[in-house]
Amino acid sequence: MAYVDCSPSRPSFPSPERWTTRAQPWLGTLVEIALPPAEASAARFACAFSAIAHVHRKMSAHDPASDLARIARDAHWRPVVVDPDTFAVLELAQDLYRESDGAFDLAIAPLLARSGQLPAGAAGSATDCATMTALRLERGFSVRATVPVALDLSGIAKGHAVDRAIDALRAAGARTGMVNAGGDLRVFGAGTWLPIRVRHPASPALTRAIFDIRNAAVATSADYFRATQLVDPRTRSLRPFRDSITVVAPTCALADALTKIVALRPAESVAVLARHRAHAFVLGDDGAHCVTTCAESTAHLRLPVPIAP
Repeated sequence: MAYVDCSPSRPSFPSPERWTTRAQPWLGTLVEIALPPAEASAARFACAFSAIAHVHRKMSAHDPASDLARIARDAHWRPVVVDPDTFAVLELAQDLYRESDGAFDLAIAPLLARSGQLPAGAAGSATDCATMTALRLERGFSVRATVPVALDLSGIAKGHAVDRAIDALRAAGARTGMVNAGGDLRVFGAGTWLPIRVRHPASPALTRAIFDIRNAAVATSADYFRATQLVDPRTRSLRPFRDSITVVAPTCALADALTKIVALRPAESVAVLARHRAHAFVLGDDGAHCVTTCAESTAHLRLPVPIAP
């Protein structure tokens, strides 16, 4: 499968019914949780936000007690037992590192610390040369490192937190709902289609409706406000990118991580996307030209009109 053109503008679908929404600041953004009025309850909102808060505490680059800080400080000396959520994120990250030939690499904290995007202490004693291959994931949620390694989970942890909040809502009996963490979004519920609007890469105040999702997750990566830049693990350098990368996937952690692989290796990413039943939409910096790996609507992704391959 190759990227195909989806540039012509199309009408958007109607929005879902008005849902009851609650929002809290977590993960460096505003996390919004929405439920249909008939399913909204204080207990359900509370359990979902608790799941978000748990991931925030365990994977924060700013907390010296987080799993992330403990790995950077101790994993090259002794085994570090981490939370099951942290372990799950590291397992997925290692898989994606291998599948992308190193394009998705979390061992970039030293570079981000030097550029001011992470606290200076987040890098520990790690150097730029460390990669995900330094990590050893062992039984009992134990993590070892062959050399000092400092990780940045910002490219996947927010998506994982959204997934955990969805799990919590379902466990609390919710049949339909949505969690949105600053653009990392997932919706569930039979028959519920959610229109997705993507910001114009050069004019972020403008948005464009491109597709709808149902029982799926979506994440977008773009350099809208020049606050952060993408790290290319191959060159160990920061680089801006002018386009907007949006990925639809079964889980938000996958969607979040896959946007980086698409941005860095667009041609090679097609096989990785297909392996994970995901699709990418690349919106050009003119806000009009868009290409995608999705040639027709699926059970979880609805295009306004069919796109011929």
